[in-house]
Amino acid sequence: MILVVDDDLSFLDLASKILNRDRQVFLAVDAQQAFQLAQRLGFSVALVNLDLSGKDGLSLIQGLRASFPDLSIIAVSSVLSEHQRDTVKELGVVEVLQKPITPEWKSVVERIRASRRR
Repeated sequence: MILVVDDDLSFLDLASKILNRDRQVFLAVDAQQAFQLAQRLGFSVALVNLDLSGKDGLSLIQGLRASFPDLSIIAVSSVLSEHQRDTVKELGVVEVLQKPITPEWKSVVERIRASRRR
């Protein structure tokens, strides 16, 4: 199962369409909803927007990493500085994807899911 966290509803809609073909995709609009879903359902991969309103994506990634150490996390952003890229890698993010979402994201998510099972 895949968790996608973003406060942009059009992004979530498109992510669901692209990623939901073979896998169950759950959508969260904020950190609180993301944590509730993760605690209840468990996920193999989470895509987290770094630019969330309210609690920022970096804080959410830190919290997810602390609570779910086996969860593979992909950071997502429209604009990503080299400093942000380094920071998320230090937090254990396995991949960084730049918006807008494209169909190629599906292969990245599947590659990460497959490597997690090994």
